[in-house]
Amino acid sequence: MEAFQVTVFPDIVDVLRHEHEQIRRLCTAVREAGRDRKKRPLAALLQAVHLHQLGETAVAHPAARNSSRNGDIIARTCQSEGAGLERSLTELSRLGVRHPGFDAGFANLSGAMLDHAADQERDEFPLLRRHVPAQRLHMMASAMQDIQIMART
Repeated sequence: MEAFQVTVFPDIVDVLRHEHEQIRRLCTAVREAGRDRKKRPLAALLQAVHLHQLGETAVAHPAARNSSRNGDIIARTCQSEGAGLERSLTELSRLGVRHPGFDAGFANLSGAMLDHAADQERDEFPLLRRHVPAQRLHMMASAMQDIQIMART
């Protein structure tokens, strides 16, 4: 007799946490790479942050905004911070890894990105878990992944 196996598909919070972890690893890769080896992890980080921000803006923040009384301010703050961090990362990337201020600028920016992810995990994710039905959270994960796939093409 075969064992019955249940597959649990991730919801939007699981997907976002996974993306935050990926961004953390890429920040570490950029920080630890030698000057001549920063370009590739930096490009991967730019792509990851862009897709993450795109998905959050289209799917996660609107749901959090409508979830509770303070959801609007939390979601707007997260969205504004995320957009600002993405712009700053793009600007730093344009300077290039050989720019004398790149390492110091990246250290400050990556610290701010990690703080933003921690704040979002503390403030916004619990709103989604508490106030959005589980089935919708799973549908949101699929919607976000669809948006990200379309953005890649």
